[in-house]
Amino acid sequence: MDVRSGAEILEQFGLAYFQELATFGALSDAAIETLLTQGEIHFLAKGEKVERFGEPAEDFQVVLTGKTAFYKRGDTCEVLTRYFCPGDQLGFDLMIGLIPHNGTDVAVEDTLWLTIDKALFSRMHAEHPADFGLLMINLSRELSREIAILEDVLVGAGEDTQVAG
Repeated sequence: MDVRSGAEILEQFGLAYFQELATFGALSDAAIETLLTQGEIHFLAKGEKVERFGEPAEDFQVVLTGKTAFYKRGDTCEVLTRYFCPGDQLGFDLMIGLIPHNGTDVAVEDTLWLTIDKALFSRMHAEHPADFGLLMINLSRELSREIAILEDVLVGAGEDTQVAG
């Protein structure tokens, strides 16, 4: 994973690009610039793996470009559970839930990630409180969508149908 300059990435893509990403929706220009320049941006080449199994989740990522697959580790294998595309976050649930990393991320294509660690997350709360509230709404909205997807998978996987009531 190569580290890239937030200022260079911001210049390359322009602020308007990042304003369209779901995680940054409705955030001020200043808040987006803070995240991009104070967070850490990583380049993952197609096929590159990130394995942090068992490590404390002290950060989360936002996919800026590209596509990432997440494989959840089970007792005997790893199972593809989700693809993450530009604007999606990955790992926020682990950081907030104090859950150790539990799988492998694989770049499906060349990918740029923004890593937001706990310190930057806290600074956003202190320095950009209104934007922090919007960021929390955006992150919560994505988590609720993930839950809905997982519910659909569980319903589709059930062999026996039970009727409520």
